[in-house]
Amino acid sequence: MATSGKYKAEAALDREGLSAWLRGLADALDAGELATDTGPLALEGFKGLKISFKAGWPQGYAAKLSVKFPRPALAPGEDPADEEGGEEAMPKYSSLKKHMKYTFKAIGQALAAGQLPPLQEARSFLADSRLMCAYSGKGDEYYAHYLDAVQAFEQALEQSDLEALGLAYGELARLKRECHSRHA
Repeated sequence: MATSGKYKAEAALDREGLSAWLRGLADALDAGELATDTGPLALEGFKGLKISFKAGWPQGYAAKLSVKFPRPALAPGEDPADEEGGEEAMPKYSSLKKHMKYTFKAIGQALAAGQLPPLQEARSFLADSRLMCAYSGKGDEYYAHYLDAVQAFEQALEQSDLEALGLAYGELARLKRECHSRHA
């Protein structure tokens, strides 16, 4: 199961400690998990990793690490305010669609080259697709068919079935064209 939300860590380090910290971070990325105070943090599916350093501490540097994970997808009609905390709003529809356009293109390019799509982009596209269907008034009448095609794409991805991926991608593209002709 993928992590969601954000993880942050800070450390005050001298020059040697900073080098060791960076080596440890590189090893953690290779291993796919980061050691934290509360136990290992799986890095699979992270969508952003930011590192910053500031000189000026009495004997070294202040290092900050931030790892962002995608928010879990909402079921169609589910209200994000119903989730714990209730404060996290859905992203702007236009931002979501721009991101989907990018990942859909990357998937299509891989399939056209006879390759499996990049796993991170494919999973991101699947999550975004499900989230998109939570927006009402944006093509609701297509959502059920679209989600069926998303499910077929996900199954083909899990099975690494290139032919089935191509068929599901084609169906997703067809539904996208049809919906956008009426709602774009």
